[in-house]
Amino acid sequence: MSFQSSPRPAPDKAVLEALLTRLRDDDVHVLQDFKIWQGTPLEFFEKVEGAHEFLDQLTFKIKESKSRMSKDVLTQFSLDFLRDTLASYGYNSKFVAVQCKALITYYQNQKNLVKAIEVCEFLIENGITDDDAKGFHVRLDEFHRLKKRVDERGGDMSGIKFAPVEEDEEEE
Repeated sequence: MSFQSSPRPAPDKAVLEALLTRLRDDDVHVLQDFKIWQGTPLEFFEKVEGAHEFLDQLTFKIKESKSRMSKDVLTQFSLDFLRDTLASYGYNSKFVAVQCKALITYYQNQKNLVKAIEVCEFLIENGITDDDAKGFHVRLDEFHRLKKRVDERGGDMSGIKFAPVEEDEEEE
């Protein structure tokens, strides 16, 4: 007796590819459409694989200076999506760390300490560690110290220098 499983249809890559193309083309409505697509009944693997590909492309958009999309919108979407799916999708912690380092770098460049602190706290609260010499706890401490100095200066950010974030390249 032979046990043959019935063949499953291959995941429909056309929708994901269309979403990725729209993201590359700076279509601002693609973020909402991606969330809708993620909410449709898909196989678990297809959802997670789609999330990985979309978040990787999103991170590239955040780093890319010539993107016409609002980086504030992109970074918030990325953080919110990771927050919403971290437990259920079981991302590799290195993947999450790489995505969030891009967010931290963006917020540092914008001198947005509150958002940089928020990203560090998200990582720490979820047990995501950093594999470089500087952990997220150290970064969080630096951001809090800088924020305290800025607050003492009445919000004056001049003269505030951020330590650069070493970005890891995700291994394929």
